[in-house]
Amino acid sequence: MQINNVDTNFPLHSKSEQNINKKYNKSFKGLDSFCLGVANTIETGGLVVSFTLQDMLGTNLPRPFMGLRRNKEENHGQVNKSFAAKEAVREFLTGPSMFAIPYAMLKAGKGFLGNYTDMFGQACEVPAKFIKSFSNIHARNVSKNGKLPDKQEFYKSTFAQMIKNAKGEKEASNDTVKTAERFARELVSSNKENLTNTITNLSEEFSEISKAHSKNAVHADFTSASLSKDASAPFSKTVSHMMSYADDVVEKTKGKALEEGKALIEKLANKKIVGRFILNLSMYSAVMGFLQVIPRLYNNAEGDKNAGLKGLMNEETFHDKELNEKENKKHTKSNPSFGSMAGAAKSIAGKGNIGKFAEMMEFDGCNVSFNPLVGIMIGGIMYPRVTNAKDKYDREEIIRRDAITCVVMCVGEKILRKGFSKVNEATSGIVLAAKGEGFDDKSLPKKVLDYLKPVNGIQIFSSEQIRAKYSNIDKYKDGVKGFCDFISNQGGNLSKLFSLTDKTKAIVNDLLKSENIDIASADNKTITKVIADKKNAREVEKLAAEFKPSKRVPIENQSFLDKILNRTETIEDNPWVKKARTLNARFTALSVLVLVPVFLGFLLPAINEKSTKKRINDEKSINSIKNNNISNQKTKFDFMNKFQKSPIFSNMDKYTK
Repeated sequence: MQINNVDTNFPLHSKSEQNINKKYNKSFKGLDSFCLGVANTIETGGLVVSFTLQDMLGTNLPRPFMGLRRNKEENHGQVNKSFAAKEAVREFLTGPSMFAIPYAMLKAGKGFLGNYTDMFGQACEVPAKFIKSFSNIHARNVSKNGKLPDKQEFYKSTFAQMIKNAKGEKEASNDTVKTAERFARELVSSNKENLTNTITNLSEEFSEISKAHSKNAVHADFTSASLSKDASAPFSKTVSHMMSYADDVVEKTKGKALEEGKALIEKLANKKIVGRFILNLSMYSAVMGFLQVIPRLYNNAEGDKNAGLKGLMNEETFHDKELNEKENKKHTKSNPSFGSMAGAAKSIAGKGNIGKFAEMMEFDGCNVSFNPLVGIMIGGIMYPRVTNAKDKYDREEIIRRDAITCVVMCVGEKILRKGFSKVNEATSGIVLAAKGEGFDDKSLPKKVLDYLKPVNGIQIFSSEQIRAKYSNIDKYKDGVKGFCDFISNQGGNLSKLFSLTDKTKAIVNDLLKSENIDIASADNKTITKVIADKKNAREVEKLAAEFKPSKRVPIENQSFLDKILNRTETIEDNPWVKKARTLNARFTALSVLVLVPVFLGFLLPAINEKSTKKRINDEKSINSIKNNNISNQKTKFDFMNKFQKSPIFSNMDKYTK
């Protein structure tokens, strides 16, 4: 009997071939599991994990090693300890400090400072626009006895707001209220051990609700929960913000009489918004301030001279004194002046210039957003390093090395992932990224620009978004046809997608019999039309049944990492979710663990070393030519002097008379 393997599509005819492919698939499954683990860690941890991995593997570890080998041949085989020390101090202080400082300050704001002032506390990690939305929900939520609610009642009202907005209801229906009440009850009854699982389960259920009621299922993000026009985020993130607000403000106001409580909520919310703004600015300023000091520290570790020039020129020419004679400039700072606390909070959470600035400066935990990150790269890394360069050679290397590094760390990995997702979509037929409305109508340059944009434009699906898109496809507003519309509009290929398993391939072929065509030659339009025409057919139900939702299963053999993270369950995905997540994860792991580290850690230092050697050799050649010209001119001048003083030249007058 011929067996087709889903992942490779290679026919297996013999037991030996089957054994070979089993080993092949087993090794690939192990590699894919590793890639998924890396991608999940990055997705959960955000920028801090992605940046730290790239920083450690791409700069912190390889650059000091390359520093030891700097000019080894020209330096009679000796290791360059001074240059390696400079590289180590610079790299090990820069990356970690960008996240360790905000993390420490955030912990202090949530804990220590929260004991002394209402401006801080658990809610200081909640974005200002969410604090405003939560306080509005909180203030209009009155318990049965006319007093302000406890956590469970507050959760119920907030969940009702999320579900109401997801359904597009003007007022929360009875079904919405009952669902919100159950969500709140499950969240409150969860302990620390199963809290993550509870939030994940609620998130998946919320995605199904959003999917069933979405007006634009093609472009909608089913995982996004909205509290208001200004406050929306992935459901799990919104729940995290809700719990932090509840631990702080709700706990301080529960049981208060209505009128007294409303005033207290407004007062506390205003303080939290201002405190959040102050904390964001403080974290950003502290990072920027520390980065200004780092060049002095690594220059001290290197010594007085540019160790990158060891072996290339004489000791006395190491140091460019003129470049290091810098003027101290005085900078004046001005702080915005607010009126009352309420006025300040209104400005910060509003839509004016201060509100836009405050939103731009928002941290996500210890993760800085993209715009402040660019500011840190320019003002915290490039500027102080260039101004503290030891000589023209050091300055040139800094500009080349750090400008490229900053671009790669900020946007390089994201752009690479987007390009790779495009290739994978073409080969698998599975949509891996959201392209936005009107993408197909854009010109080629604008399409390319969408792939290059680090923040907007094409956005790679998260694991949560993939599960929402590729599970329970009959729950789309238009059923399975709605799912087909999503795939077609976003550039996927239904023929390839439904051919992922033999069972779905056979089901679709049965549906296409009426068109006298098979799945291999059918286009998206034909498949979608047949499914729409036969939406109540048994075959369509069978097709939808294959796209099962993810489920949690116990981990049979816990790995060392599972034990550390206290993981007893894993998520079992259907083939399409697994395939999509694996395709995205492969290149995430490849770029973060291989491509970026090799380029930043080994190739870039080698390019710098080679470029500096070339510049010095060129300068030596130019100086040698100049010296030869001067020597030739001097020889010619000496000859003429001797000739003029010779007896022949001195008696020339009497021969010419």
